[in-house]
Amino acid sequence: MPSPVRIALVGLGRMGMVHATALVVEPSIAVVALADPVERCRRAGAALYPGAALFSDPLEAFEHPDVEACLIAAPTPLHPDLVRAALGAGVHVLCEKPLAFDPDEAVRLGEMAVASDCVLHVGHWRRFAPPWASAKHALRSGSIGVPTFLRLCQWDATAPPPSFCDPAVSGGLAVDCGVHEFDLAEWLTGQRITRVHAWTGPTAHPEVIAVGDVDNLMVVAELDGGAKAVIDLARHCRYGDDVRSDILGTEGAILVEQLPAGRTRLGTATGMVVIPGSVVDDVTSAGVVAQAQVFAAAVRNPLAVHADAAGAVASARATAVGLAAAVAQRVGHPVEVTFGH
Repeated sequence: MPSPVRIALVGLGRMGMVHATALVVEPSIAVVALADPVERCRRAGAALYPGAALFSDPLEAFEHPDVEACLIAAPTPLHPDLVRAALGAGVHVLCEKPLAFDPDEAVRLGEMAVASDCVLHVGHWRRFAPPWASAKHALRSGSIGVPTFLRLCQWDATAPPPSFCDPAVSGGLAVDCGVHEFDLAEWLTGQRITRVHAWTGPTAHPEVIAVGDVDNLMVVAELDGGAKAVIDLARHCRYGDDVRSDILGTEGAILVEQLPAGRTRLGTATGMVVIPGSVVDDVTSAGVVAQAQVFAAAVRNPLAVHADAAGAVASARATAVGLAAAVAQRVGHPVEVTFGH
């Protein structure tokens, strides 16, 4: 067994603690440093990793002699500077999505990773979670023929604080949440989104509107291979954070669910079955662990060190689509997605 990759976990807010909790028993990762400017957050991390070095400044964590990689879960506006600092210190990077609000900047970070001989992996964890990984495998095997239509849904139980919903902080609903769905649409089909149209409905959180965001959004996306996708995002379903992905093909359909537990069903002319290996109780935890395992393997394999530099481009494209969707909702007509074409 390769030795565990020694990482600094940077950012111990909501998503940072999801990673921290999930990785406690993962043998391929050793969290040796924790960085967050908020003492309460550092204490929460230290309760899980009592032997880890604690830092209020993540730049100091990158210089720690035991740190060879980092997991960045800090607020999105900080991502580019933190990634640059880590790569400049020769530290491999797993960064939460989106890599940057500016798609061009995300591409430049990918180029910097290649020049630095460092892994840069962007945290689109759903690609690694068993339900979506099973869906991708079924698509590759031709189980439902050619994808024609996708319906992708992310409904959160309730909105984050308005200070987070501010598009300058999180990118707003279309970017913060939407990038997952836009990335899935392109990753599952192998096609690129070329045009989006978007609408919002009645709000459940007026305080979100006050900071310039929306709390629900429906996007219709056209892909360059002919498929169409409907993406709906919301922050007020109340019963739990719910994600669903339906893919209709010429010979059947694949249905992915997160609640009450994760599973993927395959429907064809012979009937409907649950795909073996797709069932998991905690989809998010399983996804971030599987993603960390892939990251650790890349760090330990010099031949794979650049394997995920293309992930920066994929993340940049998902962000570009999210930005276009936000514009389409404001202006009331379709917007072309030209980035990467």
